[in-house]
Amino acid sequence: MEFHNLPYGTIPLSDSLYIDKQPIKVYDYLEFLADIRRSYSPGLRDTLHKLPIFGLNAEDLKQVYASLPMDSIYYKDMLTRIWKTVGNDKHIYEVDHRLTRSNFYHYPMVNINPRQIKEYCKWRTDKVKLNYAIQCKTLNQRKKFPINFVYRVIERKEWEKAMGIFFEDVVKIKTIKRNPVISNLASPYNTKKGKRFCYESENAAEYLKGGIITIGFNWIDEAGIGDVSYMAFEKTTDWITFRCMCEIKADTINKPIEVAATAPQKEEKQIKKKVKKEKEVSGIKSEKAKKKQKKR
Repeated sequence: MEFHNLPYGTIPLSDSLYIDKQPIKVYDYLEFLADIRRSYSPGLRDTLHKLPIFGLNAEDLKQVYASLPMDSIYYKDMLTRIWKTVGNDKHIYEVDHRLTRSNFYHYPMVNINPRQIKEYCKWRTDKVKLNYAIQCKTLNQRKKFPINFVYRVIERKEWEKAMGIFFEDVVKIKTIKRNPVISNLASPYNTKKGKRFCYESENAAEYLKGGIITIGFNWIDEAGIGDVSYMAFEKTTDWITFRCMCEIKADTINKPIEVAATAPQKEEKQIKKKVKKEKEVSGIKSEKAKKKQKKR
């Protein structure tokens, strides 16, 4: 089914799959963390899923958020961290500095683990559905947008399909001019107007479903520059990022009503009419029988 608007920030991969145009940025992930501070958590999801899919009042949603306190453990678990060396060669595991410095807002989100990626996808699914529910005042308006959908991790076969479809948009190694001082760091993507799909050969690798990452077209020399290949995702690192896939699933609201489904209703009406006539006839017959008995 065609919708008036594509899922924000995505591009079609098929009729039911929409892939992010570029990897998730630090700023995007900070929105997720900010919502957790406003009380979003796995414990709130069941309540959110019971809210109406259209005509939702923003103030009512605020009250739902206010009904639960912030889940501080969940918040800490969702913070990305790095090992840092301090005085006397002491190592500490602290919050990634990219989350605290505005100059990193448009950089790809790195140092992230599989659980954090999956939780981000669940949160994004909930927030987009809530946005549609507030934006749409009637059911007809809501039907212009996807009803049943999820954001999730990209699968390897989907990634390979995207590389095939958007290969012309992939920035090749020869065309990239990098500062040698920062050549081993993930950098912001060039999102110039007209570019369909953002992927740079010498930028960060990307996480895929099943704990694997794409390492082709990136700057990891030992991984084999120039090839699209894969490796296990064993630990978080500053050269692995991710993007989401929006999958549109079947729903009952937009599904057309089949003619066959109405046939039993017609048969039922005909049966009722027949029974009614039979009752009327039997009633007439019983009245005639009573009159005959009186005459006798």
